[in-house]
Amino acid sequence: MNAIRRFFSEAFLSQKGRSAAFAAEEFVLFEIAYPLVTMIFYCLLASFSFGTVRLERWVIGNSFLLCTNACVFGTGRVFAMERYNGRLRSIIASPCNKLAVLLSNGVFPMLFALCAAVLGMLVGSVIFHADFSGVNLVLVAVAAVCAMISATGFGLLLASVCLISDSMHLILNIAAFLLMIFTGTEFPVERLSFAGQVFAWMMPLTKSVRATHLLLDGDSASYVPLVCAELLTALALVLLSFLILRFAETAARKNGRFDLF
Repeated sequence: MNAIRRFFSEAFLSQKGRSAAFAAEEFVLFEIAYPLVTMIFYCLLASFSFGTVRLERWVIGNSFLLCTNACVFGTGRVFAMERYNGRLRSIIASPCNKLAVLLSNGVFPMLFALCAAVLGMLVGSVIFHADFSGVNLVLVAVAAVCAMISATGFGLLLASVCLISDSMHLILNIAAFLLMIFTGTEFPVERLSFAGQVFAWMMPLTKSVRATHLLLDGDSASYVPLVCAELLTALALVLLSFLILRFAETAARKNGRFDLF
């Protein structure tokens, strides 16, 4: 019980440290309003590009993609901010549970991303008259939760990469565009080359977006395998980020340096 309490206390303090510089209205505008405007833009672009007013697919896909702001740019800068605040030395050198540190930094970004995704679908249904009446919204909600968990794992992986690279702004922006291109939110994955499709199915969000598209088509047979594959992707991303962190920890103790670049 004490370990669980410490975990959520660390998660709360991490989020408080990330948002302490913002006033309440600034935080809401940055976390909610800015992503919503981005979603509206891409839905309008899809409407004119594909010549359709049936934008349910793009509303759901771009709503899931709203996690980019919190999970990629928020979580991905964790260790960069720890270095800036002088706490990285304590994390790397101490015998604390590194996986717990990683996961605690992803709790609140995941929750904010989930709220943004839900709000995105609501706004999209109002502005673009997206009709979700024939869709099982419970299954859509489950897919959204799995997508946000996977996206958070991706953000934690990017955070770990911060220990071996000093170009985090470039890496985070590239990661954001990779999610936009390869997850099927803007155009079908099937239009990519074979290598692109293989890479797309390795990315987070792709399976959840595909699962919701199948629900819109009335096909729920492949829903469970896709959602389970999304969770496996999240697990793989978290384990990979943990391995990178352990490698950085070992190298730092051998070389006497906390940065590997």
